[in-house]
Amino acid sequence: MAADLEEKLPENQLPLIPLNVVLFPGNILPLHIFESRYKYMVSSCIEQESYFGVVLIKKGKEAGETSVPYLVGTAVKIIETDYQDDGRINLITLGQHRFEILNLVYDRPYLVGEIRTPSLDNSQDSDNLEQIASTARQLYGNYETLLTKTLPDWKLPDRIPTSPDQLSCQIGTRLQITLQEKQEMLEIFDIDQLLIHQIQLLKYENQRLSATRLAQSKFDILYPKRKAFWKNSSLN
Repeated sequence: MAADLEEKLPENQLPLIPLNVVLFPGNILPLHIFESRYKYMVSSCIEQESYFGVVLIKKGKEAGETSVPYLVGTAVKIIETDYQDDGRINLITLGQHRFEILNLVYDRPYLVGEIRTPSLDNSQDSDNLEQIASTARQLYGNYETLLTKTLPDWKLPDRIPTSPDQLSCQIGTRLQITLQEKQEMLEIFDIDQLLIHQIQLLKYENQRLSATRLAQSKFDILYPKRKAFWKNSSLN
């Protein structure tokens, strides 16, 4: 079995899968594992009931031997497995916590990081943080509503969290921005500073979406039988 094939990693080390995705804690990430090195890694994690890390690729490609990751990622827990007849593995994983890579280790078939798990700091008092979170929550609610009027089939979330930490993770996940911009958010460990950063992004995005809505209205009046080219657009 996998646990018999290799020694368990030290507590400060985490197996890594570099991907073209930024995952925030609390979110589900399905994965399709087909490379031998990652099937081996996943089997080991399942056997040892341990986590692995998901990190955004900075240079290189997915499944590349020399891909270089960003140095902040999210540890994930495997919550469901589906083994295929050809040996491939479908996983459902759940984001747990963010980590920072201090050093990359290359002594295994897959990438390993020496990591630390910074605490989620808050430099503001609780009243100020709640005020910041309240502002972010309102802007985010407006953002979701605007998206339903701009993008086809966009569905509102079941709920908007009240916890500042969970709120920031949901905003980071749902914002239709580039992966690099999402990574920048993932690397902000101060919750108040992260929410302040997201407030600025939400203000800009809400203005952009409102302008798009106005343009759509004018376009529909001028060309009622034509579909505006941007109605199916997304920034991702």
